[in-house]
Amino acid sequence: MSERRLPTLEVVPEWRGATSVGLRYVLRPEHFGALVYDRETFQYMPFDREASALLQGAPAETAAQLAFLEGMREEELLDASGALQARVVADRSHPGRLSAPLTVYLGATEGCNLACTHCQAGSGPGPLEPVSPELMARLFQQQFELGCMQVHVTGGEPLLHPELFAGLEPAFALGLNVMLTTNATTITPALADALAERPFRTLSVSLDGADPAAHDAIRGEGAWARALRGLRLLAARAPVGVTATLTPDLVSRIGELARVCEEAGAASLYLRPALPAGRALSDRRWLTDPAGFDAAADALDRAQAAVSIPLFRPSRVPHQQDSARILESFGCVAGNLVCSVSPSGQVNPCALLGPSFDSGSLAEQGLHALWSQGEGFQRLRALEGNPDCWSCKHYDYCGGGCRARALAAGRGLNDPDPWCHYEPLEANA
Repeated sequence: MSERRLPTLEVVPEWRGATSVGLRYVLRPEHFGALVYDRETFQYMPFDREASALLQGAPAETAAQLAFLEGMREEELLDASGALQARVVADRSHPGRLSAPLTVYLGATEGCNLACTHCQAGSGPGPLEPVSPELMARLFQQQFELGCMQVHVTGGEPLLHPELFAGLEPAFALGLNVMLTTNATTITPALADALAERPFRTLSVSLDGADPAAHDAIRGEGAWARALRGLRLLAARAPVGVTATLTPDLVSRIGELARVCEEAGAASLYLRPALPAGRALSDRRWLTDPAGFDAAADALDRAQAAVSIPLFRPSRVPHQQDSARILESFGCVAGNLVCSVSPSGQVNPCALLGPSFDSGSLAEQGLHALWSQGEGFQRLRALEGNPDCWSCKHYDYCGGGCRARALAAGRGLNDPDPWCHYEPLEANA
């Protein structure tokens, strides 16, 4: 009998206060038992079969089971009488994979007002091609039915979408946790008010340099001033974090960037490495190597002592982390925990893998069908791995690492992430 929390996939500031729509918890049956999503803490919690049965009314027969139920009452997952306080979705469990993603990454637009040199989507000025409100409503309804409670809105540039707020209303009404990342260059006082008035779970601004010269070298002349203005306008109204893409030039300036974020009113700074996709795949000047990432991580830890806002970073490899006991197969989060939906409605295990992994149109097929049977998803789930990963003591923790990074390094889908730190099992003896 177990209950553990899966880490959130991205760390940005969150709204505080009670959930405004529907029950706080959502229970989703899975082959190992169940996932319970807590909409207030932004966490999925995996329960084994015994615990899942107890939550749904099976009688407790041991002291340990009684103690478990008491703990769930304290968490308000059960009421005082022991009744489950969660919306329970239909059982679509399947051996060997989750019944649905945990998070959907939705591209709101193809176009963008900037043409960033490291853009993983390859976006820039040109046709906007926004996702239709009808497609958004279809996606959100299906997420709700599947118990997939997180959607992260990206671009292009989502704030250029002419019907963004109308398109997101169904997600808010259904109680999905909506995250949004923007370059902030188009934010006006009125737009900042509109963002702050809506129940976004997280808002994040992209800032990639510690001064105008560094930021504008990546995002274009004048982008720094406009982004800082937008960040300040939004931070005066709502909690907003900064997401910085780590490039070689930024490694030595982490402390400066942290101070800039704090002074601008940001609630946090999240550092992520540029990945080899979009423009960064053809222009690799903007990609750090593992040593650069480790140096940046150390600098971030040192910078934390000088600022009051929290500073976050991911692990070097996008580990499965606590999900390893659920996802015991080779691979990363792509197609196992998350998926991407393009503005045209193409569903892909991960946008970083490129269009060759597009698995079908949401407008023609359901999210569950594409998640379950899409060719790109099946390709990833059929991977067996390699002897290096099998013999590494970190394998149960990382699952082999990022598939997009392995492909970009000229390796195959079954090969290790080049950022992995190999240590043989014998070294652990």
